[in-house]
Amino acid sequence: MRILYFTDGAGIDLQGIRESVLRIPEVLTSLRRGQEQARYVDLMQVMCLTDDEFQLIPSVLRNYLINLVQRGLHQRWVNRDHRADAVLRRINFRDFSEIKAELLALFRQKDQLKNVPTRDLQLTHFLSRVEITIIGPGYDEIELWLRKEVAHCKDVKVTVKDVIAADPQLDWFWPQVRELSVVSERPLI
Repeated sequence: MRILYFTDGAGIDLQGIRESVLRIPEVLTSLRRGQEQARYVDLMQVMCLTDDEFQLIPSVLRNYLINLVQRGLHQRWVNRDHRADAVLRRINFRDFSEIKAELLALFRQKDQLKNVPTRDLQLTHFLSRVEITIIGPGYDEIELWLRKEVAHCKDVKVTVKDVIAADPQLDWFWPQVRELSVVSERPLI
């Protein structure tokens, strides 16, 4: 089972991350397409602002940029012949406990299938491996919680990976960002 988790995109507040995602062709394409809707603002220029200047932009524009960056990252993931079985978005579930409960319910589905008929054994196999791909930019407390929760899963093999770090053509710039976030044990905001 493949699950996509779209973070709240808080990493976009950091200039280094904004500059890094601009190196991804699908993100650039998404921003160019989004430029048609943002007639009075140059999105590329906004992405290159300093952190202090970026904090001054309206939240509507900030959320629009997050959405465009996530669309580009998702498109790159799809272009590599990946498909998701479930999609969770932080933007739809602002509360940490709601997302946590939904993910735990997905993990526990296998426990509910112990007495399945032989013809449904494929479903059990389908739920025995869960791959969660994080689409940022940046990480949040859900991603950190997932990495800790994976260690406690016994019946289900769960892997958590970042869409950029998992891409062999993009992992050259992302490990430093990930290290900074995971070592500090707090969300990258």
